[in-house]
Amino acid sequence: MRDIPSLVRSRRVRGGYGLVACIPFAAAFAAEPITASDPEESPAVPVNAGSGVIRYESSFFTEFQPTTALDMVKRLPGFAFEPGDTTVRGFAGALGNVLIDGQRPTSKAVLLEDVLRRIPVAGVAAIEVIRGGAPGINMQGQSVVANVVRLSGDMSTHAAEVTGLFATDHEPGVGLRLESASNIDRLSLNGTLNLRDEQKYGDSGTGELIRRNANREIILASDFETDWRQRQLQANGAAEYQGDAGLLRINVGGTSQDNKQFDILTPRSGVPQTFDSRVVTDISLDQGEAGVDYEHSISDALTGRMLVLQTLEKKVITADSIDAVNLQRSEDEAFRGESILRSSATYRASPAVTVESGLEGAYNFLEVDARLTRNGAAVELPADNVKIEERRGEAYVDVRWKVTPRLASDIGMRYERSTISQSGDHQAKRTLSYPKPRMTVRFDLNPDIQLRGRVERTVSQLEFRDFASQASLDAGTINGGNAELRPENAWEFEGGIENRFWGSGAIVLSYMYSKVSDVVDLVPVGQFDAPGNLGSGTREKITFGLSLPLERIGMSGTLLRFNGDWNWSKVDDPVTHESRRITKHAPVGGDVLITKEFPSLGSTLSLENSYSKRETYFRIAEVRTDHWDHFLRLYWDWTPKADTVVRLMFNNFTGRPKSRWRTVYDGTRASGDILYHEDRHIDALRFVQLQVRKSF
Repeated sequence: MRDIPSLVRSRRVRGGYGLVACIPFAAAFAAEPITASDPEESPAVPVNAGSGVIRYESSFFTEFQPTTALDMVKRLPGFAFEPGDTTVRGFAGALGNVLIDGQRPTSKAVLLEDVLRRIPVAGVAAIEVIRGGAPGINMQGQSVVANVVRLSGDMSTHAAEVTGLFATDHEPGVGLRLESASNIDRLSLNGTLNLRDEQKYGDSGTGELIRRNANREIILASDFETDWRQRQLQANGAAEYQGDAGLLRINVGGTSQDNKQFDILTPRSGVPQTFDSRVVTDISLDQGEAGVDYEHSISDALTGRMLVLQTLEKKVITADSIDAVNLQRSEDEAFRGESILRSSATYRASPAVTVESGLEGAYNFLEVDARLTRNGAAVELPADNVKIEERRGEAYVDVRWKVTPRLASDIGMRYERSTISQSGDHQAKRTLSYPKPRMTVRFDLNPDIQLRGRVERTVSQLEFRDFASQASLDAGTINGGNAELRPENAWEFEGGIENRFWGSGAIVLSYMYSKVSDVVDLVPVGQFDAPGNLGSGTREKITFGLSLPLERIGMSGTLLRFNGDWNWSKVDDPVTHESRRITKHAPVGGDVLITKEFPSLGSTLSLENSYSKRETYFRIAEVRTDHWDHFLRLYWDWTPKADTVVRLMFNNFTGRPKSRWRTVYDGTRASGDILYHEDRHIDALRFVQLQVRKSF
């Protein structure tokens, strides 16, 4: 076994990139700093394992009564779980911030949450928080990652989970989840079957639509109702075989999903000017994935890895809209696929220096057929029948150097080259290339306080769907396609500090400044709005996280967790030529969680609040804002037996408003007068969720 910190004393050890975050501030946050405790004396106390690693033995989580690795990860002090983004192309950029035995899951299509839920508590030896990088660990651009260290040895676990969702005046929703995991000698097998048929209560409800003129006088009012329902069947499985010199992993999975949405405006009695319309939207999604991942130990110092991944997806959206003036129908069929071949080699030159290099090649395609008719006549859309293809390659080298016991750095260079071609209604082809250097530094002031810093050039991925037109009748918009779209790239400067205290307490503060080129936003393309590039801009972000155990103030078994971010951005508007926020860049985000343990009752009571969210779109003749208010949930977890957990959850008990605000002009925003202000909102449904999980 390689001589790496405790996190590597799992069944498998990997190498990889390191990364980021951070800026210094005073260490006085901790009222009483602590040092690492002896695990033999107090196994429930986290242990500072060195090299930027804090190890939490499974006994640390006992009081929280978790049932899966996901429950444990979400209880880690000073750690904000990020599930990743399965929609981006490529392998590295799609993954979240949790490792399993030192490596990320092979699958892109299977959510990281689902992967963690397949690992029972009985199969977890410890979870380690890796801060700013550690020898042998691939951070993949994250400042902090969690590593789930599984127990080795033969074992077999199975679980069944039944969920019911209930709200007044609506059919109940139901869910069934079956899980199985087995370790037999060198072979590990696991799989999940998930069925859901439920109302999307958080997006369903009743409200009103009101329009006012420029003087804020009501000119139209209607009652509004929206109703969403989703049916989903998902199955996935994975196999691992640990050979004498290598590890082979295979995964397969598939999802079939149907969504139906009703948006209904009805005349309001006693109002002379009112509106009557109905929009019905059907969305069907079929997706499949298969992957093979093999890692081979060539020598004690050299490891090679090869990964092959294939995904295919078909998505069909049809919408029918009828009002007093128009009968409209939109049809949008998209078929996409991704093929990835990735290889890497990791060389441990010394206990202090690790070098990794690799290549990734990918082929991506998207075929779109979009149609819109109005009163039986076809509406001409730009780029409504196109095929987009991308052939992309990336080479990288990364050097991780532990300069001193307190100081570590990660210096890397990636080079990306891609050729994007478009055929069909529009013919276009171009080749793009970007060098992407990165440097990160980690410095431990003491066992509890760590500074981290990063400088990096990043390049965003283009959303293929932006190359083709798309009509959204429920939103009342048509976005044109733009074959000239270029990826957004930025120089990012980030710094922060982390302070651990009181055993399970943590404070994390970071600041990031991004100087952006080719900002992706909405631009005029003919008579339509379309995604396009606006030139240079800036983004700024402050992130603050707090895990505060309240035993010191007399509230035993109580934990307060807070994660928040504040965002600023600036770009020149292509219509008004004035400075404004970048489209869809939410100013605030985050959540708060308070938990109270009742060990004698085998119970945990939790109150959670997801922050309000606001996204603004700047169109040619309209400014539109989507706003979601705070979403509160109160839930009680009861463990009557070690193998049974019952959760009763009261969701959205404040009736979270969901709003869409529009200011519409009779010309462009620069030259036109305000035609009307519109406020469409609903009070989302309050609902109760009952969940029973049984392990075997």
